Amino acid sequence: MPIKSFLDLEVYKESLQLTKEVEDLLRNFPSKEKYLLVDQMRRASRSIPSLISEGWAKRKQIKEFRKYMRDAIGETNEMMNHLGQSRLFGYIEDTKAKEIIEQYDKLAAKLFKLKDNWQNF
Repeated sequence: MPIKSFLDLEVYKESLQLTKEVEDLLRNFPSKEKYLLVDQMRRASRSIPSLISEGWAKRKQIKEFRKYMRDAIGETNEMMNHLGQSRLFGYIEDTKAKEIIEQYDKLAAKLFKLKDNWQNF
């Protein structure tokens, strides 16, 4: 199936699904984290699909496209950190945190591949 827009990208679909999973987790966080960890996680998880869509629109300008993909990769790393902290503080079960961290790690690898090989998609 040819890629007609960012909506067709596997990395976009996966990042959107992860955003939903994170949002579901955040409902169980303590209220004291509302403006700290919850806010940071919400912003980081939501920025990944946004960066992918913005970058895809600028893919003909390779430096711009790569910058957006690097930023999206940075946000995946930030999410892995936040999930690790959430696990440490006892806000997320160990197995669930590891599962989502692994999903973000795989997403980062796919974004790295896309960053350097977008012409093949």
